[in-house]
Amino acid sequence: MEPAGNKRKREGLPTTLNKPVAALAIVPLNRNLTVTARKAYNVMLHIAQNAGDTGDLGFSAPLNAILRGFGVGNNVATDAKRYIDQMTSTKIEWRPLTEGEQWQLPNDGRDPSLLEWRAGEEARDELRIFNMLAEVRLYKKAGENWVTWFYPPTIKEQMLGPHRWARLELEVIAQLGTYTAVALYEICARYRDNPAGVTSRHPWSWWVDVLKGSEAGKQREWRKFKNEFVNPAIREINEVSEIEIELLEYKQGRAIADVQFAVRKKAPQALPNKPQPPDVSQLLRAARLGIRESDAEALLERYGDAAMTHALDAMERHMSHHASKTIFNKSAYLKSILLGKTASFGETEAPPLENPPPSTRAAAPRLASAESDEWRARRLAEIQTEFEALSAQEQAQWVEKLRLDAVYRGGVSATVMRRLEAGAWRSPLVKAMVIRFYASARHGSDWAELPQGMASAAE
Repeated sequence: MEPAGNKRKREGLPTTLNKPVAALAIVPLNRNLTVTARKAYNVMLHIAQNAGDTGDLGFSAPLNAILRGFGVGNNVATDAKRYIDQMTSTKIEWRPLTEGEQWQLPNDGRDPSLLEWRAGEEARDELRIFNMLAEVRLYKKAGENWVTWFYPPTIKEQMLGPHRWARLELEVIAQLGTYTAVALYEICARYRDNPAGVTSRHPWSWWVDVLKGSEAGKQREWRKFKNEFVNPAIREINEVSEIEIELLEYKQGRAIADVQFAVRKKAPQALPNKPQPPDVSQLLRAARLGIRESDAEALLERYGDAAMTHALDAMERHMSHHASKTIFNKSAYLKSILLGKTASFGETEAPPLENPPPSTRAAAPRLASAESDEWRARRLAEIQTEFEALSAQEQAQWVEKLRLDAVYRGGVSATVMRRLEAGAWRSPLVKAMVIRFYASARHGSDWAELPQGMASAAE
């Protein structure tokens, strides 16, 4: 009989990761977990499962097999540390999908607290909290960057020999662009063969916690989270994966109370046999330009790899041609390129995305840009006056909304956070930030755009 592994290779089927169901719904407790770190963690698990139990030696692989983009010239100590560090320092709460899918503890008699279970009593409502990895070693071997890692005991036990697992296609996960999409795919893949065709049903707050990748306790309103994260994730999963999913919502009165997902299998697809580690090339480029990893990761998730490549190319060209000009907020400047808008972060205008127009038409874009800038400044002044007319209590409520939003999205300095926590919205550090947040929430995301009639006249 042909070995199953050879048959999979001959047929070109994707490499499958058997991930324990207890590790599918996870909630970071002390810091954000990025989509890159979650993808890399799955690849490391796949490598560990293929290696089997190595005792106290840990598991080893070339760094490029876990995170693509680290060549020989990269400084492993500085470039890789930011990604591996998430796995060693992130404390995770692993939540069971159903009551019957708790962690299965070893019952070898060494732990007195387990004696009562040997009499047939089953553990109930168990909660385990630990870091994703216990230790990581980064080093060079034969000129190549390598990594050796160790799991906490409970994780190692379940990762290498799970009692129940979900079959995850690593090639599919490599194509998903957001943390929400990866987390939702992993959970829904667990139910691809479920006769009922649905996932477990939970309150919507449970789904927000396990799908957002940021610390627990910063709750998002379901309607906003669904529109901004869940719906795009569903579209992405249905496009690239072997399953199709559908959101099911249940109301209590007029409000959404519970949520679950319908799961259907597609016809078999031929996918590459080799699991693809997440590509961090663009994140490394952004870091070299002085952009924070969390900001670059968020922009990459939102705008995609192709747009990010184009924007980084434009930013590099601009910085090389205008070395004497300082960009004070590089993350915001990169975002302005991705949006295709003029920005004023120490520059007169954003770098062009395409070849400049002929000289005979050069004046019109400059006039339109000037008109747009003047309109934006006037609108900002009007909305600031409107905000100042609010009561002190209303102003404080808006500042608190901004603070919560900043905590959720990340990328805000500790100094700015202290100003927001103190409610000091008139501080020069946060004043414009508060007014723009209020403007977008009260008047819509297009509050600063030139009205259509005026825009046509300016052109």
